[in-house]
Amino acid sequence: MKIAGVKKSQRKSQPLGGSCSGSARWIIPASISALVLVAAWVIWDTRPSNMIAKKQAALIAGIEKRSPSRIERLLAEDYEDRWGFDRQDAAEAVVDVGSQFLTLVLTPEEMTVNLVEDRAVVSTRLRVSGKPIGPGGNEVTRRLNQLKTPFEFTWEKQSFLPASWRLVQIENADLPGNLYGYEPGDIRRAMQGE
Repeated sequence: MKIAGVKKSQRKSQPLGGSCSGSARWIIPASISALVLVAAWVIWDTRPSNMIAKKQAALIAGIEKRSPSRIERLLAEDYEDRWGFDRQDAAEAVVDVGSQFLTLVLTPEEMTVNLVEDRAVVSTRLRVSGKPIGPGGNEVTRRLNQLKTPFEFTWEKQSFLPASWRLVQIENADLPGNLYGYEPGDIRRAMQGE
């Protein structure tokens, strides 16, 4: 191929398919290496133990923020505990009790995780602190901090997806079976004068 004003010796001769220059040769191997590293990181990050730790932390954050939507997203559709609370009841009860605090901080202590296939039980004591709004918040803080038995959060994997872990039950044997007659929403209704 002739180019006007360019000597033959000045032209680069390349075959029709083109060839890679020195620096361009490394683009494909570098891209493949980067893809392999990202895939390895995703596999490492989505291990069941990591997913459970993330879900448990998200639950604690949702409780501290008193966000029923955050809490409900983490609860299984078939959530049920020994107090007869379903998914909506459990979220409402947590928000209801949390309403007795201006700021609420839950600190997990002595956490253990027992993971067997698609089921995990997180056992932990919860240290309650923050700024209570009155005697109700002080009583919640006192009672929960005096519990000897740790809370048990039972998580189950709902599908093949790594992030499909959902909470199916919360248990603490030291809490009374009738919760002193409490029903979800009682505190909210009392504060609204219902």
